[in-house]
Amino acid sequence: MTQYLDIRCDCGALQGRVACSAHFFQNRVMCYCDDCQAFVNHLGHESSLNQYGGTDVYQVSASQVSIVSGHEHLKCLKVTPKGVHRWYASCCNAPIGNTIGPQWPLVGFISSVIVQDLDSIVGPIKGSVFCQFANQPVPKEVKGRWSHKRIVATMVIKLLVWRILGKAQPNPFYKAGKAVSKPHCLASDNT
Repeated sequence: MTQYLDIRCDCGALQGRVACSAHFFQNRVMCYCDDCQAFVNHLGHESSLNQYGGTDVYQVSASQVSIVSGHEHLKCLKVTPKGVHRWYASCCNAPIGNTIGPQWPLVGFISSVIVQDLDSIVGPIKGSVFCQFANQPVPKEVKGRWSHKRIVATMVIKLLVWRILGKAQPNPFYKAGKAVSKPHCLASDNT
């Protein structure tokens, strides 16, 4: 039986669901990259970061995701011109998650948008990535049991298999190969 996680922005106007049945079709990491930090800081949602500047990201294939209500609030931005698409709810500036593009089946949800307790349903964070961008040294016990290289290698394998299996569709963030909201680039604001 498929279990679902509920997705909800801070004000509840945007809601969705994520099917989380098979272990192979999910991943959970702590990301310390400077783009993740810039994204949530731009939205004024610093509470999504841990004390070291990390973002708890729950990764699934796009075909597992549906937006139930509030489609009109789903907006997209990029931190840099070639960066990933970062999605948020314009009604309350809540960060929703990240996608690479319409052809790639990955959706990385910011854990603060998931209603249920991820630890009890999905399990703990497997490891950390991009620790060099943390705002202070990340203690070994906080990093998790998987190394950066193991997490990246595992996700590359999953992405390739998900793509072969057609898990990029349906994708609620893209329609006819284009983002449902034209991405705004933060880097262009600073030039």
